[in-house]
Amino acid sequence: MQLTYPKAPATGVQQLQPALQAALQTQGFGVNHGFTRARSGHLSLSQGFRGYALSLEDLSSGHGLAQAQVGDWHYLVFAGGLSIADAQLTEAAGTLDFSALNHGALATSAVRALNLAENTASLQGKSYELRLLFVPALQVTAIWLHADAEDVLLPIEPTPPQLASRPLHDEASLLALLAPLARQAKAVFDTDTSGTLGG
Repeated sequence: MQLTYPKAPATGVQQLQPALQAALQTQGFGVNHGFTRARSGHLSLSQGFRGYALSLEDLSSGHGLAQAQVGDWHYLVFAGGLSIADAQLTEAAGTLDFSALNHGALATSAVRALNLAENTASLQGKSYELRLLFVPALQVTAIWLHADAEDVLLPIEPTPPQLASRPLHDEASLLALLAPLARQAKAVFDTDTSGTLGG
């Protein structure tokens, strides 16, 4: 399996450097052991790839990946060969800004999913663009391997375990899992009159 990447902004890595240096100096704010052990000059970044989001409205209306809205640029941060964070850049109106440095499980889980894909026989010899898919209202995150004729989705943390019952999905199987949950959630939101979104 071969991964391809969209053309990332030329200044993306430079935009991330101050945030990475700050994380080194604060040792990841004490929550990221990877930054605690890392040293300046020993961090590396993956190539940039895009995040996409599907809304409850999209899913409950039967819309699929073609309606996913493009979002931030993502870069996996590595130290000593281990993924330790996910760095995000927002691009709007030609301007690139640092957005977030995520210390959670996303980066490690993403690498595990990509390793699984690399060792999946049905994906061998194929080429996919690497993307991330988010369904924020359902707390779903997935590695999205996109090709013109096929989309493969691998749920990753912090997706709730009950929504990650299978490691690999095609578009139809993932949407079949998520669409009923989206309709239920949207019904709650649509009937809520308390101003707390069903809470």
